[in-house]
Amino acid sequence: MITFLYIIGGIGAIFFIYYFISIYIQSNSVEHKEYKRKLKESLADEFIIDPETGTKITLEEAESGHWVAHDNEFRTISETELEKLLTEDEKQIEIALNYLRENKDYRKTELTDEEFDVFDNSKTLNNYDDWSYSNPFSFDNGIVILPAPELHGMTYYQDDYKESHLMFWKKIKNINGHYYLREKSTAEKVFDKFRNDDDLQLENYECFTIKKSFDLILINKLLEKFESQKGLEIEINNDNLLVKTLKLTSIEDIKRIEKLLKNVG
Repeated sequence: MITFLYIIGGIGAIFFIYYFISIYIQSNSVEHKEYKRKLKESLADEFIIDPETGTKITLEEAESGHWVAHDNEFRTISETELEKLLTEDEKQIEIALNYLRENKDYRKTELTDEEFDVFDNSKTLNNYDDWSYSNPFSFDNGIVILPAPELHGMTYYQDDYKESHLMFWKKIKNINGHYYLREKSTAEKVFDKFRNDDDLQLENYECFTIKKSFDLILINKLLEKFESQKGLEIEINNDNLLVKTLKLTSIEDIKRIEKLLKNVG
């Protein structure tokens, strides 16, 4: 029994030493040193970047936890400022926002109550536990926002999830009905080989009918443009077409979706 306790104690000591060695190595890694350098530069600046939304805020606002968008939120972020950002995720968001700021097809805007309601009443965003948004831009017959949907951990080992995505809304004439589409699970792909009774037929996407359309042919034709696309949530609510990404905001996804939307409606 004593020998067994010594063995257990020895294993615990080895694990303890390994843990602290790992922490020491991590704290002295090149990546960690670079992170500390950028943090120091960021703290010396008048503003910092909210990593979830890309919004510029003052240190006082960050400490209080309450802020409104800074007056210069929509100006292009310079390469020097990009290099000061603490993480690659922050940099990726700002590069995407720079594209919107510089592009003549997009104009900074504020959502009206009616426009906000289109997003707020969407099946897409209501699938999440909560959501916020930032950086709304208008374009021809539509609006793009950066929603930050939240999923709260459902088990003891899951962290809460919150990440800045992209969501495009475009007005499409002469369509009706309410449908929500997301990528199929593995089980759904197998089941649909034997019986696919979805109203809308889009490969790799499961369709949920909320209200039937009077013209399924027209909507299926519209969705043909999305046939080869992955990693999207798509919603049609009468004349509103909503398209949302499932990963961190990127310039590649902006260009991908805007190309799709130019060919519909």
